[in-house]
Amino acid sequence: MRALVTDQDGPRLVGDYAVPEIGLTDALVRIEHAGLSPLEMAAVSGRIDHDGVIGHELVGIVEKLGERAAKSPLLGKRVVASPDVACGTCDLCKKGLSVHCRNRRVIGLRQLDGTLADYIALPVRNLMEVSSKIDPEQAVFAHAVADALHVAHLAPVEKQTYVTVLGDGAQAILAAQVLAKRNASVRLVGAREERFGLCERWQIRHRHISEPGLRADQDVVVVSLEPEPGPNLAGADAVRTALGMLRPRGSLVLQGPPVHVDGLDLSLSDHLERVIRDEMRILGARSGRIGEGLDAIHSGLVDLLPLITRRANLNDGVGMLRVAGEPNQIRMVVEVAA
Repeated sequence: MRALVTDQDGPRLVGDYAVPEIGLTDALVRIEHAGLSPLEMAAVSGRIDHDGVIGHELVGIVEKLGERAAKSPLLGKRVVASPDVACGTCDLCKKGLSVHCRNRRVIGLRQLDGTLADYIALPVRNLMEVSSKIDPEQAVFAHAVADALHVAHLAPVEKQTYVTVLGDGAQAILAAQVLAKRNASVRLVGAREERFGLCERWQIRHRHISEPGLRADQDVVVVSLEPEPGPNLAGADAVRTALGMLRPRGSLVLQGPPVHVDGLDLSLSDHLERVIRDEMRILGARSGRIGEGLDAIHSGLVDLLPLITRRANLNDGVGMLRVAGEPNQIRMVVEVAA
């Protein structure tokens, strides 16, 4: 099969990659569309330690089921997949915390081949059927939308006076969309003025990072940590800025990627004295429930099409990586089906 892979020799499109074998509880999924995000670019550049097929988002058709999954109703259905693959046997999995599995693998980012290929083998429990009423291109974003909803669950903003989302990558923009539906005072603070038009489209308040003062008056600050190319707010500067914005007993939400990314400096050592003095609450946010993401797309809660700044075909190979790495790109959707 075709597959876009990366290793010590760099990224390349190969045409003879082995079609994956499925386990007893797995499904073989023929991929129709995949996402190409800053995480894939970080894997290619070596900031994420991953060798093999890249890509962590997909929409595809279940073509084959393992022996123990043969009764699954997903055969022949269009699905998306949660990228976190748990072992199911460790102590955390047995306690219902499989999202924090001690042996967790992540599609296309940690120890598991990804979605920029013709086929992928995944546990059936990771798959969710896509309604025929959802555009497959938009379904690619199901996990990203789920992550934005997860932030809203962790830090309810409905009764808060001042809420800031710090960042202007796709994940920050999605978080701002979701939170603004719950509280009209939500604002996005970013470094890329050309993206503020999206906020205006959705009637979300927005400011350039150089404008708001650090007045320690915000109830909640969400920092979206994405390995974006070009000007961005990830790392130690974002944490320092966020803490300067927060009021005493305010909440800082650090929304991060599903794997470690070199270069995202999240050190709090210079700020802990103020965290203690002002009794701030710090929350980590990583992965939401993909079913919730699909429901939000189906209901029209989020507007996704403006985030797709480029479309490509898997046959474009390394060329589409170069385009995806341009600072003006937000997200790319890749057509995989031949």
